[in-house]
Amino acid sequence: MKTNAELKTDVTRELARDIAIDETAIGVSAHHGVVTLSGIVGSWAEKHAAEEAAHRVAGVLDVANEIEIKPSWSATRSDADIAEAVRGALIWNRFVPDQQIRSTVADRGTVTLTGTVQTLSQRDEAERVVRDLAGVRYVSNQITVEGPLVAEGALHEA
Repeated sequence: MKTNAELKTDVTRELARDIAIDETAIGVSAHHGVVTLSGIVGSWAEKHAAEEAAHRVAGVLDVANEIEIKPSWSATRSDADIAEAVRGALIWNRFVPDQQIRSTVADRGTVTLTGTVQTLSQRDEAERVVRDLAGVRYVSNQITVEGPLVAEGALHEA
């Protein structure tokens, strides 16, 4: 098992390697495999990227993501503007069945996605295109995956 100092150093290096993250804005502490991330970033996408980067490090068991999101004054958008941007992003992404997905934007940038899609990749792609939009502070992905129907007799014992 890595020491706390080694874990902190490895996570800091991983944050620096990720181009989606400004590692200078993020503080890292480690204690017995639990890494705490702190600081202030400009988007939910960057907060999410930092969390994923920390989980990529060998020896990290859990991550406490205490990073705050405070977009710059120029990036502040109303919930109505964000809702329109969400719809546009879903429509323009050819891998997302936009007519099957609904969104709700509240609390200055919290987006909730609902609906039903056929594959997990469609669900994940919908979240990805939304979380990268300016002004989005958090995405709650409640989209249900309803896989294709399998005909009776199509399954057999291995």
